[in-house]
Amino acid sequence: MPVRVSRATSVIVHRVPPAAADRFLVLQEDLTRSAEQFPGYQATEVYPPGEPGGTEWVVVLHFEDAAAMKGWLDSPVRAEWVKKVGAEVGSFRQETLPTGFGAWFTSPKGGPPGWKMVLTVLLGLYPTVIFLTLTVGTVTGPLGLAVAMLIGNAMSVSILQYLVMPVLTRVFGPWLRANPPTERSKSAAGVGVILALLAGLTLIFRQITG
Repeated sequence: MPVRVSRATSVIVHRVPPAAADRFLVLQEDLTRSAEQFPGYQATEVYPPGEPGGTEWVVVLHFEDAAAMKGWLDSPVRAEWVKKVGAEVGSFRQETLPTGFGAWFTSPKGGPPGWKMVLTVLLGLYPTVIFLTLTVGTVTGPLGLAVAMLIGNAMSVSILQYLVMPVLTRVFGPWLRANPPTERSKSAAGVGVILALLAGLTLIFRQITG
């Protein structure tokens, strides 16, 4: 499966009356088909309200870079859709997020707890550092600890930024958002999965490194 790294994300929060929810979804599908025609478009994610009778629908739009995102946001095509959706459904607010760790964990309703961020980054960082130590580390080691650490850190951060973390935050997205008291079982299950993965990776790397 190809991995696409999103470097520009726009989060749009629509206030949709419950009676207009079906119409909103129809309009959103049509709007998405229009966005798909623009260069750099990657994906659209639609999240319904978290509680029954809620009015806040969250739409997350992904483009491959800021220029591509701007091309869509500033287009006359989107301007027409904004008027149509606003007239038929209701108001909205929008935020364009930069790349980086903060953007991966940010949502309009607040990011996940710090401990979930730590576990997710740990799951990505641990195998990345081991891999670099076993490969690049054999070359940079003779350069001295300071230089080897600088090169290793630069490469590990870059790999996390553009390859590992975008995948993990998508895979574990439902777990990262499962923070209400009613979803404690989902949060606990996610912790179990991550700990099991870390344990499995440790066993594998132990066999390799001794």
